[in-house]
Order: sequence, then structure tokens, then C-alpha cells
Amino acid sequence: MSMTVYRVQDHTGRGPWRPGFSRRWCDADGAPHPPPFWEDFGWSMASIPYRFFPGEYTGAGCRTLAQLARWFTPRERRALDRYGYNVVAIEVDRIVGESATQVVVARCRPLTDDAIVVPWSALGDRER
Repeated sequence: MSMTVYRVQDHTGRGPWRPGFSRRWCDADGAPHPPPFWEDFGWSMASIPYRFFPGEYTGAGCRTLAQLARWFTPRERRALDRYGYNVVAIEVDRIVGESATQVVVARCRPLTDDAIVVPWSALGDRER
């Protein structure tokens, strides 16, 4: 049984939280972001035995658009859009980890396969 998850990613399926890149788009003076991946789940979920299966593609996302909206201010959304990032809806095979602010997912296909682009406006215009 698959389920829909929402995430922000570029054309390669990579999310915007990568070393050094967040300095380019994060609001330095905005409200704090939700806790990062490693605070919710540990530094590397991939290091936990039997968490993922060979050949699976993994990533982080949110169960709802409202949950995803808490991650990005309107100004950050505009910056990410300029860098080629989109909000997408993807079907995942399973939830590997879940916290109050995010999910870690696994699927048998790349994160870009069958990703449906959702307009940034679907996140609304409120701050975190």
C-alpha cells in the first residue's frame, strides 16, 4: 500500500538541506526551522541495520502540505523556486521514521519518478 508524501526537491530528487547550500536560501532572521533530520532520527538512519533494503531510494518529507509549510518561509520558498526547487507529491512504499515535523521514506523508484509538482502557493503565505 503506497502513501503520498510531500517534499521539496530539485530535478535530481535532492532536497535543499545539503551542506553549505542552505546559507544561500535560509532566512537568517526568520523563526527557527523545525529540528534537523539528525536530531529527530540520529545522524544517519542508513547506518541502522535493516532500516533500508538494497535498491531503495530514501528521502525526507512531510505527510501534509501544512506540515511542509512549517519548514519554509515565503521568502525562502521564492529563493528555492529561483534555484529550481519544487514542492512535489510522491507515492512512497513505506515510512521508515516519523516525528512531529517530518517523515523518512523509502521507495523502489527514484524520488523523481512520477513526482507531481505542486505549486509553491499550496503552502500558503504564512510564516513558520
